[in-house]
Amino acid sequence: MSFCGSPGLLSTGTSRALPPSLLKLRQLLEDKLLILQETVSADRQVCEESDAVGDIRKHLDQSQELRRHLAELQSNTEQEISTITQQLGCVVLRRERISCELADLQRQHSEVQSALERNRDSDTCATLLQQRRELQVCIAGRAAQRERVCFREQALRALQGILSADAHRYQQETQKLHLLSHRASSVMPGESQNEPDNMECHFDSSKQPESPSSEEEAPSAKASQNPKYQLYMSGEALGNGSRDPEGLVGESGPRTSRWESSRQGTSNRGSMESLLSRDWDTMSDRVGGFESPPLRVFNSPYTSSLDFNPIHRMSEYKVQDGLSPATDFNIFGLNGRSTSPVTFTNVHAPRARYTSTYDTLTRRRERETAPNQVSLRSGMSNKRDYIEELTKQLEEVQRRNQFLEAESIEMDKERNQIRFEMRGLLVNNEDLVRNNTQLQGEMKKMRDRMVEVESDHNVMVERFRQMEGELKEAREVMVEANTQEYAFNFLQQSLKNKIQDAEDALDKQTQHAQVISEKLWLAERKLEELEVDKETRGKKNSELNSSVQRLEDELAEALQTSTQASVELSLQQKLRADAQLRVEELEESLLEKNQEMLRLQQIIHRLQGEVSGKLIDKEQSLEEEIQLRERIQLQCKQAERHVEDLQMEIHTAKQAREDLVKQLKSTQERIIDLESDLEEMHDSEQRWASKHKRVLEQTEQLQLRLIQEKDLSDQLECEKAIFERQVKDLRLEVEDLQISKVQEDVVSKAESKVKELENTLRAEERSKTVLANTANKLERRINELTDQLEEEHRIATEQRDLMTQRLRSMKRQLNDVEEEASRKEAQQRHTQRELTEERETSQRLQRQLLDQHLQLKRKESLMMKQTLGNLRLDLSVDEEDGPAGSTAI
Repeated sequence: MSFCGSPGLLSTGTSRALPPSLLKLRQLLEDKLLILQETVSADRQVCEESDAVGDIRKHLDQSQELRRHLAELQSNTEQEISTITQQLGCVVLRRERISCELADLQRQHSEVQSALERNRDSDTCATLLQQRRELQVCIAGRAAQRERVCFREQALRALQGILSADAHRYQQETQKLHLLSHRASSVMPGESQNEPDNMECHFDSSKQPESPSSEEEAPSAKASQNPKYQLYMSGEALGNGSRDPEGLVGESGPRTSRWESSRQGTSNRGSMESLLSRDWDTMSDRVGGFESPPLRVFNSPYTSSLDFNPIHRMSEYKVQDGLSPATDFNIFGLNGRSTSPVTFTNVHAPRARYTSTYDTLTRRRERETAPNQVSLRSGMSNKRDYIEELTKQLEEVQRRNQFLEAESIEMDKERNQIRFEMRGLLVNNEDLVRNNTQLQGEMKKMRDRMVEVESDHNVMVERFRQMEGELKEAREVMVEANTQEYAFNFLQQSLKNKIQDAEDALDKQTQHAQVISEKLWLAERKLEELEVDKETRGKKNSELNSSVQRLEDELAEALQTSTQASVELSLQQKLRADAQLRVEELEESLLEKNQEMLRLQQIIHRLQGEVSGKLIDKEQSLEEEIQLRERIQLQCKQAERHVEDLQMEIHTAKQAREDLVKQLKSTQERIIDLESDLEEMHDSEQRWASKHKRVLEQTEQLQLRLIQEKDLSDQLECEKAIFERQVKDLRLEVEDLQISKVQEDVVSKAESKVKELENTLRAEERSKTVLANTANKLERRINELTDQLEEEHRIATEQRDLMTQRLRSMKRQLNDVEEEASRKEAQQRHTQRELTEERETSQRLQRQLLDQHLQLKRKESLMMKQTLGNLRLDLSVDEEDGPAGSTAI
């Protein structure tokens, strides 16, 4: 039950998702799981190789060790839960603090908004707008922080729930192991009492408890198992209880009778009857071949039965794999030719009641011929039953261990899946926060632009209204002039032409004003189009920047992988150098041993003529040489193992090279994508160039229109001068009329007409100045747009240059990676050649050692033969000297 997943997968996001204490806990859990697996495998081997009683003892020790490991895991998980609760407290405090700050910022924002609505001063409005923007930025940052803290709190709470569930599961597993060990230990003490009790029960009838006297008191022993263990033992659901005589399964717990309770109170827990009662109790759940078990729980070995059924043999009981045959019939029933006095009892034959003690004693008196055989053989069957029950309990424990292993694997899978989901949620949350901030910034920019456009539109609308008012006034003046034509009797002909000229001039001015208004509308439309194009350019530039950043990240990852591969290669080179040094040391040691062998050979030649007493020293020296040779052989074996380790390292290097090749392919695909992006950028640049040309053409057209408007303004100035001359002439004529004593009404009307004409001239001057101002503004706007277009073109060219440079650098890096891969391949080939050479040298050294060993054996045999011959000669000489001396005497 560990937190581990793929190490490569945990390396990227575990520092954000999990604390370092959890990583330590994961390592500890992995170690404990390995220990558990080793103990389970050792348990299986021991169960296969050793006998049942020793297996149960070992399994009890292992279950104690498992309980200890589970206790350690539970303590570690509780510590982690305490640390996580502390972190949760810190996170909750931080969330509350951030929420308080956010509430204060929102309150300040509302106050600033109300102040903006109240104030009308431009300076204070500007400062308040700046404060509002700053507060909006702060509020967005605090909201993003609060979201991150809330997500972390949710993750910590989920992790706390997982750890608490694990702790609860560990506690349950410890309880189950405790129950299992208690059950096994309750069976163990009967081993020491099994054979003595069964041996004494045949010779001393007083040690057997009294059997029930009536049929109603016959025990119906029922055994129940824990429902949890029933689920764990196999895929099928087992019954919880024994069968009734009618074949029904009891669903309640065990119901022990008075007879069975009185028997359990004695010290015969490991006796034959108790074991057989357990077998009969549990046989209804395990054996599918028996429809109705017998009413008798224990069949006494002294009861005689003439019903021998050859169906119930050892092979058929073993095929059913449910119950030991020793619990159902006598061991002498296995062979039909057995001369045992104890006959076989039929399993299916119903027994009405227990046999009394008197019956058993009388039968014993009738069969006094071979009581010892009966007792011994019944003791053997009892021992076999006990061993088989112990093996069954061992199988249950093994199944339980297998279930625990499967459950730990499933927990690992679920935990890894939860961790991956949490990492994905964290990444998605960060992406959403980033996108939210970007969208908020873009919304602010769009609002500012909309405010500016609305202000320009309001100004233009006001100007258009002013022009319309002026036109209405001019038309009213024209209507009044037409009504007063009939009053001008004397001045009709002289004033008609002047009024017509003034009307024509006014019509021209109105037409010119309409043309200017249309031009202004077109200029506004063009400005809007330019702003839209600018926004699209900004978006595309941001997309290009994001793609460039992504490419830079991918390049950094490729560089990291290349550095890791280089580090692995350096480690391989170091290992190869160490292997070479070890081989050289071995060769030097072999040379030294050869020199020692030569020296020893010289010593052996020098000592051949010495006495047999020195042969013992020589044999000791030879034994030391043999030990040295064995050490050398061990060193050779170690060198071979080291060579095998180097082969494994070469295999890992091959795998790393294959990974590098895969990375190269992925980088090549990325380069192809970048080239396609570059082509798209070139196409977009061409489109921008065409748009730039169109804008330049439009600006040239606007400049031509401005020149035309300047010409029109010059014409208007000439017309103004003409009007001024006409006004002067009219004044002179009015003065002449006054001199000629024309009616005062006509003069006053003429004067009013002159004043109105002067007012119209002044209004035309004002409109001309307004048009000039608008033309200057348009010129400035056009210049600004041209500057912006030039800057955008320059930025686009710079970005294109940067992309080309990055592509070149990526190509160089790819070439470097390919060169490194080729270099690694060459180094790998070189190491393989060196390994083959080392193998050949090791084989050659082994052959030399074998040759030297054979030569030494030959020399030893020759030396022994020589020494034996010398001893024989000495003995023969002594024998000849002995009779010669006796004859001489």
